[in-house]
Amino acid sequence: MIQNIAKGRLNKFFKESCLLNQVSLVADPKTVAEYIQAADKEATVVNFVRIKLGE
Repeated sequence: MIQNIAKGRLNKFFKESCLLNQVSLVADPKTVAEYIQAADKEATVVNFVRIKLGE
């Protein structure tokens, strides 16, 4: 039971922290990886920029 709780927490962390696993702002039900694959099958992420508003 403790293993399932730990797996669930790790999955939640990776879903929120990893760029490709995050929900896309453009296509809401899709992840970023799914959105990129739909646009171009051979596309890969090689760089990204993080922008923080309000500072």
